[in-house]
Amino acid sequence: MVGRYFRNASLIQKFVVPNIVILLLLIGSVGAISYVLLQQMLKKQAGDILDNGYKVFLKQVEARERAGLSVAYLVAQDPDVKRAFKLENRKLLYKYVKVRADLEMLSGIYDLRLHFIAPPATSFFRTWNPERFGIDVSKFRRILVTVAQRRAPQKGIEIGLKRAIVTGAVPVVEGNNYLGAVELITPFNPILDELKELTGMDSMMLITKKAAAHSEWAPRAEKVGDLILYYETNPLLRSIMLKSMDRPNTVFVIQNYAVIAKPVLDYSRRNIGLIILGYDLTPIVDSYKQIGVYILMFIFVGVIFSFFVSYMVFKKYVEEPINTLIDHTERISMGDVDQKVPVQSRDEIGRLAEAFERMRISIKKVMDLLK
Repeated sequence: MVGRYFRNASLIQKFVVPNIVILLLLIGSVGAISYVLLQQMLKKQAGDILDNGYKVFLKQVEARERAGLSVAYLVAQDPDVKRAFKLENRKLLYKYVKVRADLEMLSGIYDLRLHFIAPPATSFFRTWNPERFGIDVSKFRRILVTVAQRRAPQKGIEIGLKRAIVTGAVPVVEGNNYLGAVELITPFNPILDELKELTGMDSMMLITKKAAAHSEWAPRAEKVGDLILYYETNPLLRSIMLKSMDRPNTVFVIQNYAVIAKPVLDYSRRNIGLIILGYDLTPIVDSYKQIGVYILMFIFVGVIFSFFVSYMVFKKYVEEPINTLIDHTERISMGDVDQKVPVQSRDEIGRLAEAFERMRISIKKVMDLLK
């Protein structure tokens, strides 16, 4: 069918139709290749954005750990603190209820909590709830047990009875005697809220059932496979963000939204859950689409211009000379052999015109002889 069409088509059709088909295929191919390349670029850019967000998160945690250690160290050197532990006099520590409020104002971090622990790991005084004490926290506050055992500062993330926390804990020592420990606790949730303010990223924290086995909030929390949903900044995106939990450290782009799951490690580098970060790529996707449109428009205009130039060249130097030959051939066939066949070029058409001119001369000689 295609062969029959081209056998019967005019020269201009034989030129135009294949070029239009090639043009459409070229635009389609360029569009498909551009789409694949832009998708790869988008995924790479999404990975870079999410990795930077994770680094910001780690820096936030590290900043709170350093603040915890610094404040806890200064408090641990206070003679009143040491005397309070030795005399088991909690009243000496009430001044730190006021200090806690001042620290919150100075640091800009909400809900800082100073916690004083008697050996081996018993809650002695809490600045946020002074009347609650005497609780043995050794079963779930491993960082405090480690401070008592090693008599060395410890810092990191830990799952408390009521919440996830970032803490810095310092031993209170007098001579060779271990009197207790002081820790500065900051809640984990504001870190994720601050991360969203700084980077525009949504986040979700999932805790392993083992790490949260002692907590009071775990029985009421939503279960997600082997993990427990602890906190999220945007519940509307939960279903999308959870798609990344089975493949940590892998970037997923779903509906113009990039997500990645990263491990959450406690002070001992034990994996206690996942933090999932999400970022809306719509502005980037829109800019890529605009670039893609510009690329296709540039290619389209370039090909159309090339096609137009080729068409004009074909029409002037192929179609018109052939039409001229056809006109002269028809005249010769009707007996008009006096008009010279013009030779306008030295290409194949020009050689064909020369052959027709020789034929005309031969026919004219024969006709003259016959007369």
